Amino acid sequence: MTTRIPKTKWQRSTVASKTALRIGAKSMKYLAEKPFLGNEQKEIRKQKVNQDCAKILFAGLCTLRGTALKIAQQLSLETEMLPRQLKQELEKSYHQVPPLNRALIHKVLTRELQKPPEEIFAAFCPQAHAAASLGQVHRAKLHDGSELAVKIQYPGIEQTIDNDLRLIEKILRPSRDFQLYRSMLHEIESRLREETDYLVEAKNLAYFAEHLNLPDVEMPKALPRLTTRYVLTETFVTGLPLDQWIRTNPDQTQRDTVAETLNKIFLKGLYEIGCLHADPNPGNYLIQPDQTVGLVDFGCIKHLPRDLIDQYRRIPRALLNPNMDEYLKLLADLKMINPQMSASVKKLFMETLSSFKCWFGKFFEQEPFDFNTHPGLIAEGKPYFEKISRL
Repeated sequence: MTTRIPKTKWQRSTVASKTALRIGAKSMKYLAEKPFLGNEQKEIRKQKVNQDCAKILFAGLCTLRGTALKIAQQLSLETEMLPRQLKQELEKSYHQVPPLNRALIHKVLTRELQKPPEEIFAAFCPQAHAAASLGQVHRAKLHDGSELAVKIQYPGIEQTIDNDLRLIEKILRPSRDFQLYRSMLHEIESRLREETDYLVEAKNLAYFAEHLNLPDVEMPKALPRLTTRYVLTETFVTGLPLDQWIRTNPDQTQRDTVAETLNKIFLKGLYEIGCLHADPNPGNYLIQPDQTVGLVDFGCIKHLPRDLIDQYRRIPRALLNPNMDEYLKLLADLKMINPQMSASVKKLFMETLSSFKCWFGKFFEQEPFDFNTHPGLIAEGKPYFEKISRL
């Protein structure tokens, strides 16, 4: 168990530096041994070093929590970018982070709810049910038998977010794309600030409960009298986190059912209610035995203006149209490209789009599209996105 989270810039920089030095030492040792190893030994040692470095990195990120672990969650979703050992270790950031000290959690609960948990609940499990980047969840039970999930925010996590974002901004300042990065950081900061206010999350939960209305989706209900800015108490939703459920090897019909439900959550959120459940952490999707999806964690959502949604709806059709003028206008209206780009840049942009269009069109060649028959198609598209982003 972790007893405290480093909060100041100096404390967090020290943890990051020590983590980097330990990883560097492991790598340097391997490089020194490499010339004296046979091919088979090299591969064995390489795999061992990757595993050791992954554990060191995850331990460092767990100490930091907050923004650092949020980044780890996003990196773990990049299936082609990371070594297998590192990806597997970072996947623990979804909901398997080592919990905080029990005495500290008891102190936070008592302060926020004005009474110790043993006086409020018929039962309260001091062992964390799940722990992630900003807080951890404990199971509890009311005197009427209702099963609850009590989410408790890590003390001081708001300060760590401020320090981390200012540090990242300082690192990125010399970049020629700094203005773009700064706008992204401001958006990230806004969402993270919302995530650290559990009263906001309770309102988000009520909004989705009222508007989403999908038959195969279950959502918790917040208990206002046991919810504060730093503690969120809600009804307990059962199910296996999506990543764990996949490892049970469900059959294709079950996978298709769950995938279709996840798609409905996104499409209805985007096109009908104009509000996205914007945290793709697999730990936020709990799969039940009948393939009902339990949707949890509403700290990160995004309301979208209707005109933006209408423009976004037109993008796929405009991209596949032989005349690209409408597509370019849509991108300019959405501020995704500079409408005043030079003729040479526009020519290069159009050439890149032509290749991208051929790739994108493959998704519309069959209905429904079967990813099993095109296992490498997503990876094929990444170079196009990277090239477009550099223009």
